Amino acid sequence: MNRTVPVTVIIPAYNAALWLRRTLESVQQQLAVPEAVVVIDDGSSDDTAEIAQANGATVLRQNRQGPGAARNRGLDVATTEFVAFLDADDWYAPDKLEQAVNVLDQLKAACVATDAWIVRGDRIEGRKNHQRPVPTVLTMERLLQGNPVICSTVVARLAAVRAAGGFDDHPDLIATEDFDLWLRMAKREPIAYLPEPSTFYRVHQGSLTSNERFVRGIDRILTRIAKEHEGEAHFQNLVRRRRADVRLDLAWDLLGAGKREAARAMIDEASELARSWKGLRMKLRTLLAK
Repeated sequence: MNRTVPVTVIIPAYNAALWLRRTLESVQQQLAVPEAVVVIDDGSSDDTAEIAQANGATVLRQNRQGPGAARNRGLDVATTEFVAFLDADDWYAPDKLEQAVNVLDQLKAACVATDAWIVRGDRIEGRKNHQRPVPTVLTMERLLQGNPVICSTVVARLAAVRAAGGFDDHPDLIATEDFDLWLRMAKREPIAYLPEPSTFYRVHQGSLTSNERFVRGIDRILTRIAKEHEGEAHFQNLVRRRRADVRLDLAWDLLGAGKREAARAMIDEASELARSWKGLRMKLRTLLAK
């Protein structure tokens, strides 16, 4: 018989009927079964709540408020030592929770994240972080250089998440509310990172609107960081570099959509923050492309 571990798996769900059954089955099939599974139905109009109930989850319903508020609702009712965050379209490998709890106990750490398998459609396309080295200890400084943490890989001590303030549910932070929390947690204690994937992360086609919202969210987070570290050149440089990088990423998407003028404006913004060869190459592309 599989052992039970003191974990509450928190699953925000909005119109997730297509994916949720597989997600919950992966939790039920864990080698170490969680004490509780909570699905927060964030204003769905499909069968999300019924599927969650049929698959043994506790269901909390609320009007549409976004994933940050939904996860906070789960944190409010959690009573276990640990919490795990899992999006409604992702799923776990069978040893996910067993491995995470063992690492947290061995290291006496507050939070652990791992790499993840990227799933697009019905295909597994490789690991999320296979092209970039990620240290086994994630400090706030390292996170400011780029976020390697996927929310559905994270297992943390409930007390540590609450001490950091939980998720900021401001509308501008939809899609970046998790990064904001990791920064606040890492400021208190670095996050442990394991390179072995133990979560399957489903990628959906993005849009320019969602990418623009991502930049707004990062800017809001970085404004807070800059204010907290006013007068500290190291952090101010990290903030400027990160602001520039997300603008270049958006400019790349704008170029792909044929919006050269908008891309050029975004590249110019990035260059004012921090010059780079990447920005220069992209600027030349906007000038040479037909």
